[in-house]
Amino acid sequence: MNTQYAAIWEKRTGPAWQARHGLSEAKFVQEIGELQLKNYWPVKVSGYNVDNTDTFAAIWEEFGLGSTGREVVQGITAAAYQEAFDNALADGLRLVDVSGYSIDGEDHYVATFSDMPGPDWIARHGLSAAEYQQEFDTLAGQGYRLVDVGGYNVMGEDRYAAIWQKSQGPAWVARHGLSAAEYQQEFDILVGQGYRLTSVRGWPSGDGTLYAAIWVQRPGPNWVARHGLSAAEYQQEFDTLVGQGYRLIHVSGY
Repeated sequence: MNTQYAAIWEKRTGPAWQARHGLSEAKFVQEIGELQLKNYWPVKVSGYNVDNTDTFAAIWEEFGLGSTGREVVQGITAAAYQEAFDNALADGLRLVDVSGYSIDGEDHYVATFSDMPGPDWIARHGLSAAEYQQEFDTLAGQGYRLVDVGGYNVMGEDRYAAIWQKSQGPAWVARHGLSAAEYQQEFDILVGQGYRLTSVRGWPSGDGTLYAAIWVQRPGPNWVARHGLSAAEYQQEFDTLVGQGYRLIHVSGY
């Protein structure tokens, strides 16, 4: 299966931003370092498998001069990610974004942490579909909102990594384990009900692709979402929309 992309753009202003995709781990680390010198930090990250190597797509935003308390980890196994997660919490950081994927039959992760304040939060990774659904139901019942979720397949089993925040807000809907056709159907129904897509991640599973997504029922600027794009199609869509004043707010490679 060739690499594909899913992405969301919004037509609005905001901090200066940059985006990259199809990066090797070495190139990703290089980009982080070079953009950090210009006070850009990754706010959205996606890890995926290309020819059995760690590959990355990300969105950077410009923060104030001297911004500190930010960390990125990439291309690490579950054990190393758990250690990085624990260390980040001990340093007072919160998980901003996480993406899981499979390399050599083992789950790998890329994640960003920040010391920016925010509501109480909970994160989980390596969950089976049943474990994820149970956690979802429990946390939703406790007033937590899902803000980030992605799936990945490891040795034939779909797993999930997700972030919840305990905060109030507009109605929201989340779906996971959807085929491309099911995702499109849910998308059309929810958009027709006034929901806007805030997160979508795809991953290879079995003979096809599955999706996990979050929609929020709130007004906002014009937006565009695409999925199942080849690298060339994604680049073309990116160039067209950015030229029309849209900014990329979410990207997933798979």
